[in-house]
Amino acid sequence: MRKYFKSPRNAPWFWETVIVMAALLVALSAARVWAVDKPESRKMSRQMDVMEQIFDQVLVDSPNFLVFGRKHTHGLYVKDFGMIFTFEASLVGKDGEIDIKNWGLDGFEVRTEDGKTIIIMPDERGGGSGSSDESSDETGTEDEGRSWSDRRQSRQERTYGRGKTEMIDVLLDYGDTITSLDDSQWVAVVAQLIESDYFEANKISHLILKAKISDLRAYAAEKINEKEMITRIVEEEY
Repeated sequence: MRKYFKSPRNAPWFWETVIVMAALLVALSAARVWAVDKPESRKMSRQMDVMEQIFDQVLVDSPNFLVFGRKHTHGLYVKDFGMIFTFEASLVGKDGEIDIKNWGLDGFEVRTEDGKTIIIMPDERGGGSGSSDESSDETGTEDEGRSWSDRRQSRQERTYGRGKTEMIDVLLDYGDTITSLDDSQWVAVVAQLIESDYFEANKISHLILKAKISDLRAYAAEKINEKEMITRIVEEEY
């Protein structure tokens, strides 16, 4: 299912990218000022474009990440680092629906039954037989609501984990195709995480995944296995 929604942000993507770059450079503990450079050759530019398209297609088809707009991924080249690919995403909700945070329906449950979307009010969940003790009913509803919220948080955590795995798979499968980078350089994915109560609850707004080109080439040449390669991918979130 293709998921095209207009971004809730009004600022042009360029300013979002500037913010991401600043955040990335802080996360990488850069000791000096880094500047975004133009690709050094047409070959490098083409390879960056191809990687943008690959990330775009994975994001559009993703059952985990929800992306906004038409073009999702933007590549940047930093001479002293390598290539950085940025995008903005939320989470897909239960049964392929978008995270209900995006619709301002916090506290409601969204289900899909027989192809129809059903919104369930908080006090309609469970629907057990009534008790003559009103205070007992209220306590039960409170406990049940808390349990539902916990289940949703757990579900969103799994969705987020699968989304990260998708991005790691792109690095493993295609990172070594960027032949215009030196072995000492890196390929990084920077995701701005928005419009999800899971991200808000866990105070997460950025995900960074970066891999050294030399490691990706060693993996492609079967000099290291997948398990070892994954351990070499640096993951940061904040």
